[in-house]
Amino acid sequence: MKRIFLLIIIVMIQISCSTTQNTMEMEAWLGKPKKSIIKSWGTPIRTLDDEKKGEILIYADQVYANSNNQHSSGMVGSNHWDYTFVYINPDGKIASWRKEKQVFPPQQINAADLIGAKSISAK
Repeated sequence: MKRIFLLIIIVMIQISCSTTQNTMEMEAWLGKPKKSIIKSWGTPIRTLDDEKKGEILIYADQVYANSNNQHSSGMVGSNHWDYTFVYINPDGKIASWRKEKQVFPPQQINAADLIGAKSISAK
């Protein structure tokens, strides 16, 4: 019983460290030029203009689930999209970022939904 409890604690610590690591990696991009993130991550799936003469880079991964609701590479059916929105200021520098999960594809994202929003919804 003690081993199971210890294993659960170890897994929880690893998950929390992973989330912290991802946040720290994203924070390191703040203030860097737009071209540096494109060079590292590749071309975004979409780029939108914001109302402040800046841009919003949209990176997206489509996540599929099998019948047990576990991630798999099979094309059983779309479960959701993992989005990373990178906000570029008018000087061409990374000003902020946001991660979000949604069920709709990138083609349905509207720039007005992303500006100043905490979450987005399809139109």
